[in-house]
Amino acid sequence: MGHMCHMPVVEVDVETGKVKFLDYVAVHDCGTIVNPMTLAGHVRGGTAQGIGTAIYEEYTYAEDGQFLNANFAGYILPSIHEVPSNIRVGHVVTPSPFTEYGIKGGGEGGRMGAPAAIASAIEDALKPFGVKADFLPLTPTKLRGLIRQSTVNR
Repeated sequence: MGHMCHMPVVEVDVETGKVKFLDYVAVHDCGTIVNPMTLAGHVRGGTAQGIGTAIYEEYTYAEDGQFLNANFAGYILPSIHEVPSNIRVGHVVTPSPFTEYGIKGGGEGGRMGAPAAIASAIEDALKPFGVKADFLPLTPTKLRGLIRQSTVNR
């Protein structure tokens, strides 16, 4: 399996709960690299998916169990405006002894590593408010609620 480390730097608007990425670095070890350029694209695409998981994508249901956001009008995906314009990608090469050519997984790491790293960055950004980012997705609405709750409880 591949390994990864994601390091986002975020800013949270305390009035709106909107998360802004100031910087984003993703370093992956996916064994022997066949094509560095396409691998970087896979990592960036996976990271975009991870951003969606962390702060946008959520199934919502009514009290009676009715699915409320069954289309893209209500199910929010990150667009080019929410994904960092320059996700810096680094590669580490540690060939796998278990696969032909030493290849490991590549782009999946963005989808898996990004949500936890983003939640941690958000919690760090909101440290003065004592906000705990212990669930996903951390939508702007939910973040604003956590910020309001923390300021009331002070």
